[in-house]
Amino acid sequence: MSDLPDYHSYVTPVTVEVPAGQESEVIAKPKGGVLEKGSVTTTGTYQTVASRTVTNAKTFQLAKILVSCDTDVMYQLRWNGTVISPEVYISAKIPWTDWFPWDYYTMLGDGAKLFDIQVKFPSGSSAGTCHAEIVGEEVSA
Repeated sequence: MSDLPDYHSYVTPVTVEVPAGQESEVIAKPKGGVLEKGSVTTTGTYQTVASRTVTNAKTFQLAKILVSCDTDVMYQLRWNGTVISPEVYISAKIPWTDWFPWDYYTMLGDGAKLFDIQVKFPSGSSAGTCHAEIVGEEVSA
């Protein structure tokens, strides 16, 4: 094995020291608790199960959603009436959590615009009870 380089000789230990007063807590963004939640009996057409009206001059940062249903269900996300996600198919009785990065979608509020989760049962399925939660935070624009 003499033809391989000796990699361990290239590793140099480094010690990082943070001066007192400059340490800070690391907070994952966006943060926030459950802002809105709802339940609905699904139909063959999309209907809103949970929504959040965004405060005027604030930007809504979506952190996570949770969707669950006792039958197969499809969901889509909307901002101000415009679909901003693909249709997502969820199998019955398996809760679906989806996480979103900071600035997933620009959602600047005016006090009337809203973010919502819509659900329906897919072709070949039947009505069921669907639950959803919206987690995120509003930040200064």
